[in-house]
Amino acid sequence: MTTEQRLDRVESEFATIRELLISAATYAESANRRIDDLGIKQDRTQIMLDDLGIKQDRTQTQLDRTVLRVDQLSSRVDEFIFHTQRLFNKAGGEIEETKARTERLEALMLKLDRNYEEQKSQFQEFQLTTNAALERIDRVLDYLLRQSGS
Repeated sequence: MTTEQRLDRVESEFATIRELLISAATYAESANRRIDDLGIKQDRTQIMLDDLGIKQDRTQTQLDRTVLRVDQLSSRVDEFIFHTQRLFNKAGGEIEETKARTERLEALMLKLDRNYEEQKSQFQEFQLTTNAALERIDRVLDYLLRQSGS
C-alpha cells in the first residue's frame, strides 16, 4: 500500500468519524431540546398543581366559614327558625357546590398525576435510549481510534 493510499484511507476514516460526531451532536441537541420540553411541561404541571392547591385552600376556607355559620345559627334555632332554615338551605347548596368543585378538583389532580407519571416514564425511557446511543457512539469512537492507531 502506497503512502497516498494510506493517506486516502486515513482521510476516509476521519470523514467517517466526522460524520459520526456530527450525527452524535445532532442527536444530543435533539435530546437536549426534548429534555427542555419535558422540563417545561413539568413546570406547567407544577404550576397547575400549585393552582389546584390554592383552590383547595379556598374551598376549605369556604367550608370552614359555612361550618362556622351553621354552628352560630344552631345556637339560636329556637328564636330564628325561619332564618335558620333559609340560611341552612343556602349553606347546603354551597356545600353541594363545594363538593362538586372538590370532585372536579380531585379528578383534575388525578389526571395531572397520571400525566406527570406518563411524562416521568417517557423521560426515563428517553434517558435510557439516549444513554444507550451515547454508549454505542463511544464504542464506535473507541474502535475507530484503535483502528487509526494500528
